[in-house]
Amino acid sequence: MKKLRLKIEEFVKKAERKWKSLPTKRQRSLTKIFFAGYAIMTILTVIHLWSKDSKSRTILSVGHINNIPKKIKMQHQPLENPANYSPHKHPHERDKSHQNH
Repeated sequence: MKKLRLKIEEFVKKAERKWKSLPTKRQRSLTKIFFAGYAIMTILTVIHLWSKDSKSRTILSVGHINNIPKKIKMQHQPLENPANYSPHKHPHERDKSHQNH
């Protein structure tokens, strides 16, 4: 892994030395060319996605799930007494009210 990292660092340093050795005008023109290419690719990608999306507009139908796999078992925890249950009470307060009855 260290060898790979060293090779990558060496490649980056070599590329940076080559870039800095270029005249400023050449650096600017290459930067503009790279940016223009990137902008063109981005615009073409967006146009492609929009055209693809407009051609294949399908509406997904969502319905009721009828077949739950039999391997899945629902765990049901019944309430102590639904008449005494209040979501605003602290669990200890519910226990006390349950014990009083």
